[in-house]
Amino acid sequence: MVKARTRDSVSAFECDVIRQAFLRWVAEDNPPEEQRRPTVKNIVRIMSGNETVDPDLLDWIVRKEP
Repeated sequence: MVKARTRDSVSAFECDVIRQAFLRWVAEDNPPEEQRRPTVKNIVRIMSGNETVDPDLLDWIVRKEP
């Protein structure tokens, strides 16, 4: 039987999905820089069910491609 996962974190797969959605959002809508990080932080909070979001995760999601 598969054990139910608690929603106190997001998986690597979910992080990748969030990043890909973020990149598409930026490419299509070009939101202002100051709006990007707070929006991603809110998405991670919703998905994890946790108010605390790792700043390194946010950095990874919003970083610019070289």
